[in-house]
Amino acid sequence: MDVGSVVNQGLIGMQRSQVSMTQSAQQIAQAGTTQRADAPQSNSQSQDLAEALVNLKAQTQVFDSSARVVKTADETIGTLLDVRA
Repeated sequence: MDVGSVVNQGLIGMQRSQVSMTQSAQQIAQAGTTQRADAPQSNSQSQDLAEALVNLKAQTQVFDSSARVVKTADETIGTLLDVRA
């Protein structure tokens, strides 16, 4: 596996997790607006909100991990260029 494809895979991971984080954030934002404030929250809505919060946290970690892959690949490319120079 070459370094360029590692960078691409890291970027793809970052993009996918960003899309998932955006979807989760929208679900969280909509959870507060879909019902009246004085109405009791149903169990499925609570579960959906909890699921969205957990997914948001997980995707944040995926994004950070993918960013570290890109950073490491970048450093490797820099080291290879220094060796060649």
